[in-house]
Amino acid sequence: MKAIYQTAYGKSDVLCFGDRPEPRPGPKEVLIQNYATSVNPRDWLIRSGRYQLQFLVPAFPLVLGSDLAGRVIAVGAGVSEFQVGDRVFGMKNPCDGLATYADVVSVSAKHITHTPEGLDWIQAGATPLCALTAWQALVKGAGIKPGMSVMVIGASGGVGSFAVQIARALGARVTAVCSGANAELARRLGATRVIDYQREDVLKQPERFDCVFDTIGRHRFTPSCAILNQGGRFVSTIPSPQNLKVMAISKMRALLQPGHPRAHVVMVRPDAKDLAEIAGLIAAGQLTPLIDRVYPLHEAAQAHDYSRTLRARGKIVLSIQP
Repeated sequence: MKAIYQTAYGKSDVLCFGDRPEPRPGPKEVLIQNYATSVNPRDWLIRSGRYQLQFLVPAFPLVLGSDLAGRVIAVGAGVSEFQVGDRVFGMKNPCDGLATYADVVSVSAKHITHTPEGLDWIQAGATPLCALTAWQALVKGAGIKPGMSVMVIGASGGVGSFAVQIARALGARVTAVCSGANAELARRLGATRVIDYQREDVLKQPERFDCVFDTIGRHRFTPSCAILNQGGRFVSTIPSPQNLKVMAISKMRALLQPGHPRAHVVMVRPDAKDLAEIAGLIAAGQLTPLIDRVYPLHEAAQAHDYSRTLRARGKIVLSIQP
């Protein structure tokens, strides 16, 4: 198979394009002819050896990539829910072997679901990791219900663009934090109010929120409590030791002081049920992947360099098959 792989940590020039052995599916796995994947910040963190959970990363030669979208070409003996020819999408974590920067991917049947009608390969490849991160942060981390107020920091990025739409679909009032240049985009995604972080102090707002979701890791729990309602949640995507410690302490404090705000760190995990919920929102027209740029697979290094600018509006996709 053709794949992007690396044999050392470093800058984007360590990424190589070439042939790698094709994987074989295990009894509970599915083999996918992969048509699209996407670039996520953790890809270039892993590539450089700076990922917070680097100890989970497979050994060299390493094939990066978490998102996949394609057709089933083989199923393991223990798989009954998928058949050859099915259109599917899903994701893999480092502990699951990554390896979606390739035209053939082996993945657990529990980590994929059927692709909704009308979603093309590029959109499907852009969706799983970021949409699952937003869903698990808002639904499982913050328990968002209709009528709640949610602030999404980094609203125009990959996770943020999904979070604004998902929060709105769940019936929440959404305040988006992004640059002024992306304000109209955030409103189109469903935000009722937009804060330009270049002009306003995000943490000095008259409004209080039931959830502050920091998708880019620029804020901390304690200062954010100033804008959280009683029982509110601060959710971060950064699994740093400090954030994990704060999460544990805030949980204990909330037990002693009911109503005290809590911190939560979302560490995205593949989950077919969650992804099916996301697929349902897409099918209902309530969620649309936002695509910034599409690169062919062999230009993964350029895609990484663009992702590193932190200026992408939505997702950066690698096209693998026509």
